[in-house]
Order: sequence, then structure tokens, then C-alpha cells
Amino acid sequence: MDINNAFEIITEKFEKAVMNDGYRKETVAESDTELTALYIGEIAYSIVYTYLTRRVVLRSCDVNDGEPDNNWKTLATWLFDPETDGNREAESIGNDFAETVKGPKQTAAVQRRKKRKKDGEGNVDPLFLANRMVTYFPELKDQIAYEVAHYEQFRGVIFAEEKIVPKFNKLVEEANQAKLEKISAGLAAMYASGDLDTKGIITYDLLNSVKSNEKFEQLIASFSAMDRKVAIAARKLIGKKIKPEKPQKSRSYTADALDT
Repeated sequence: MDINNAFEIITEKFEKAVMNDGYRKETVAESDTELTALYIGEIAYSIVYTYLTRRVVLRSCDVNDGEPDNNWKTLATWLFDPETDGNREAESIGNDFAETVKGPKQTAAVQRRKKRKKDGEGNVDPLFLANRMVTYFPELKDQIAYEVAHYEQFRGVIFAEEKIVPKFNKLVEEANQAKLEKISAGLAAMYASGDLDTKGIITYDLLNSVKSNEKFEQLIASFSAMDRKVAIAARKLIGKKIKPEKPQKSRSYTADALDT
């Protein structure tokens, strides 16, 4: 079967599930290595067929200012061999992709994104932060790809503690003033626009891992006055165990009556 015809069947099935929800078909692109269809709405979806692996993948990512942020997350993957598969297999893949985006799990994910934007929560998440760190540590690129492919949600804190912090400490330790200023500016921008998880990773994992108070001060130099106060307050918690708040026992009606 011609792969272009198969790809058209797959995308048509998918489009019936999303086009009535305000999505627009942005493009269908073909290169020497793959076919790609892009859809943009509340979030972005892309369907990609790779010739070499004969895999067709449905992915999603957030949308910023009408454009995908390209932090793609794989939602579903199928094999399609044009030499042995036909219309029936293509239709099955298209139906599965349609069911995936209309299923409860993906619908809930979209609603969380909408609520986050409505509430004014920052659009920088832990995955965005990790991708920014690739600038300093190129080897993180493959580790991020592995994390995204093998876990339903990007484990931001675990990834930061295991993969980023050791490299970050060495970077800061060896950095000159100009380099520290650049790092500080990047952290400040991500903190200002970050969601709560990202803010926590920057303060508790990255900044609090820096042992030198002098280096710490240089790293928060680009932060706003309010954000500096938060970072300094978080630093005071190093080494302290924070006990969870114990729920207060509610008084029963009988106990209240005996007190009267």
C-alpha cells in the first residue's frame, strides 16, 4: 500500500475527533525521512510516520502564543509496514489515535492545561527547564528523550536530582563571573514564568545544591526582589526536616455538649 494513502486514512480518522473542538490542521510535511501532520488548538498534536522504523506516532505538546513549544510527548505508537499492511490497519491506527485524544486521560490532561492558563500559572514546566539545560549539558538530550518515552509524565524532580544537579554543581563551581551571570539570567527567567514544580526544582534542587554562599548570591543576582526573597528563604531550609502538618481532630457533638 502507498504510505501516503495510508497516512491520509490515519489523519482523516484523527481529524474527525479533533476538528470540531477548534483545532486547525496546520500542515502536512514530507521529507526524506518522515511524513508529519500538525494540528494546533488548546494544545498541539502531531502525527509522524518514520520511513526507517516504519512507525507512526501520535504526539502532543503545549502551545505558546499560537505555536507548539516542541516539548513533544508520545501518546501512542504503531507499526505500519506498507508492504504488508493495508487500509484495515491504517483505519485501526486512525481510530486508536482518535480514541486516545478523546479518552478520559487525555481529556483530563487538556483540561489541566486550560486551568493552568486560566489561573495564570507559568508556562515553563520541568521538561522545559530540562531542555534548557541541554545548552550546558548536551548529553541530557538523550536522557530526556528516554524519560519522555518511558514514563507517562516527565518526572521533573527525580530527573533534576539524578541527572542535572551533579552537572550543575560542577558547572557553577568552575564558572567565571560572565558565565554565572548568564546562568543567573536563565534561571531568573524560568523561575519568573515557571509553574510551581519548576520553581521548586530551581530553588530546592539547583540553588540549594550550591554549597558556596557567594556563588548562590551570584546565581540569584538576576532574580526579582521578591523571587530573591523566596530563594533565600528556601536556602534556610537546607538540612532541616519539615514534618507534615498533622490534621486536627474534629470535636464531636457529644464532646461539645459536655463542655457546656
